[in-house]
Amino acid sequence: MKKAIFFSIIGIFSLTNIAFAHHLWVEKEGDKFRIAWGHPPKIDPYDPERIKGITAFDKKGETVAFERIDEKDQVYLSTKADISMIILSFEGGYLVSTPDGKKRLTKREAQKAGFQVIDSFYSLQLAKSLFSYTDVLTKPVGMKFEIVPMKNPLLLKTNELLPVKVLFDGKPMEGVAIDIGAHKGVGKTSKEGIANIKITGQGMQVILAKYRIATKYNSDADYLSYTTVLTFEVK
Repeated sequence: MKKAIFFSIIGIFSLTNIAFAHHLWVEKEGDKFRIAWGHPPKIDPYDPERIKGITAFDKKGETVAFERIDEKDQVYLSTKADISMIILSFEGGYLVSTPDGKKRLTKREAQKAGFQVIDSFYSLQLAKSLFSYTDVLTKPVGMKFEIVPMKNPLLLKTNELLPVKVLFDGKPMEGVAIDIGAHKGVGKTSKEGIANIKITGQGMQVILAKYRIATKYNSDADYLSYTTVLTFEVK
C-alpha cells in the first residue's frame, strides 16, 4: 500500500453499515493451514502477493515459525507447532463503485475511462482465526483493526452469547456495525467497543466488522476501507 501510507487522513470515521464483500479466513487442511478468500464455504482464487503480515501463535501464546507456500492462487502455511491462532492482513487494492459495479481502478483511472464514480477506496483486510485455546485469544494482539473475544469462544454452544470488543489502533470503537455468517447484521458496538454475538449453530463462526476513514487531498481514493474478521469453530 505504498501510495496509501502518504494519505492525509481526516480524523472522522464513517459508521455506516457497508455491504461486506469477500473476506479472509484460515482453515486447517491436514497438516497445513490454508489462507482462504471468498464466502465460506466457497473459496475463490486470489493473488498470493496480496497476503501480508502473517503471524502464528502456539498453545503457549508464543509466536512460532512456519513455512509459507505460495501456489498460483492460494497460500498455505506449514508448521510442526501446535497452532492456537493465526493472524494476517490482505491488501485488496484500489476499487471504485460505479453504476456498473465495482472496478479495480483508482478514482483517477476510472474517471479517465469514463466511469461514473459513486465512491472510491483502498481496501485492506485483517483476519484472526482461532484453533485451540490460550490466554492470548482473549487479549489484543496489536492488529490495526481487531475483534477480541472476551471469553473462550471455542467452548461456546448454540444460543450462547459471545461478548467481543472491537479495537482500532488499540482503542475501543463505538458504533461499528457487526455482521456474522453470511453477512447478517447483528447490531453495533457500545461506547466501550463491545457487542454481544449470539452463536446460532455449530461449525465455523464468522464475525466481521468494517470501518472507513476518509482521505483528504487524494485523487486516487476517497476512503481507506478496513475489514476485520474473526473465525473459529463451534462443535
